[in-house]
Amino acid sequence: MQFVLNPKSVCDYDVAVIGAGTAGVFAAIAAARRGAKSILVEKNSTLGGTMTSAGVNFPGLFYAWGKQIIGGPCWEAIERTVKLGGATLPKFQYKAQKHWHEQILVSKFVYRSVLFQMCQESGVDILTNTMLSHIEEIENGVTLLVTTKEGVCQINTKVVIDATGDANAVSLAGYSTVKSAVQQPATPQNHLSGYVFEEIDLEQLRENYEKADFPLQISENTIINCLKGHKFDIHIPCEDAHTSQGKTKLECDAVNLMTKLYVFCRGIQGLENLTVDYYAEETGVRETVRIVGEKTLTAEEYINGKHFDDSVCYAFYPIDLHILDGIKQVFFEDHLVGEIPYGALIPKGSKRILCAGRCVSSDTDANSAVRVQAPCMAMGQAAGCAAAISAKEDISVKEVPFSLLCHSLTELGAVVPKQKV
Repeated sequence: MQFVLNPKSVCDYDVAVIGAGTAGVFAAIAAARRGAKSILVEKNSTLGGTMTSAGVNFPGLFYAWGKQIIGGPCWEAIERTVKLGGATLPKFQYKAQKHWHEQILVSKFVYRSVLFQMCQESGVDILTNTMLSHIEEIENGVTLLVTTKEGVCQINTKVVIDATGDANAVSLAGYSTVKSAVQQPATPQNHLSGYVFEEIDLEQLRENYEKADFPLQISENTIINCLKGHKFDIHIPCEDAHTSQGKTKLECDAVNLMTKLYVFCRGIQGLENLTVDYYAEETGVRETVRIVGEKTLTAEEYINGKHFDDSVCYAFYPIDLHILDGIKQVFFEDHLVGEIPYGALIPKGSKRILCAGRCVSSDTDANSAVRVQAPCMAMGQAAGCAAAISAKEDISVKEVPFSLLCHSLTELGAVVPKQKV
């Protein structure tokens, strides 16, 4: 396939990162800091992905059993956010009472600002409001077509990192993906105000609930607990959110259910002035498709802390599989920490394309753990370092010497699994 483009619309890079979420931002920063000319392409107007656009601004987990397991630029971003007053670090303990107690609540504004600053300081070119339209692997690199507000732009690059969360670049390039038979539900982040919980007529709420037609996952107790927490913490069925049609349906379903809850509650005494004072721009998606990688991380390997000969980062979040009416969780036994192999970041058969983040090659249960933000950041850093080496040495991503990758990550400040924690 040939494309005729204005020469002014063609640009050359060593590394192109598609998706500027938790994995993509740090992939681009890592690649740039390791000497690669890098560009970061993002469909939204800002950086940070789920942390900024979807309002899931509490990343974790950076520590395991009281010891730091994820470092590097992603931890630098947390430290800079703290320094600017945008976060407070929790006390990291050998064994937290609840794992989420060691997640770090960050100001979406401050964190977003830090990400832009770090990208600019590292020399990353940023292109927002831009979608990937075409990708083609050639002998010594990759040709991309992206659609900007001004039209189509061609990017010639030596390596591409797919950090879309949905394996969009991998799929467009013709590599295989898989998805679970049942996708995890999504959740729209929001905040409620305008009422005092103790003044709500709960008896009226229960009576009115019997007449309402809510989906099965929304019980009267669900609504009451949401009101206690000043947040409609609800599950929305999610299928095919890696496609434009599927994502559109999800956003419509989410806002419609939120509106129904809003209208219902405002009809209850004590909730007449209920207000949804925050509703995230994007619904938080937990799962879409995953790449078929050179290696596939299984839940058994993950939760038992299997050490791979190409482990590039740790992950400590429990298996956290959401279903419509609950959550399946499996926690690590003492001293164990999960590891993610480099082979899980390589689409099977790929020469110049890597993947980082939620669409990493993994089974359903393992993915429910490694999809969270801190492991995605660590994967991004690993992919960024590997891409920089691949571009510099003019070798395929599979041929990147693992010892050199470990050295590159260590120099970046990342924590590389060399032995059990």
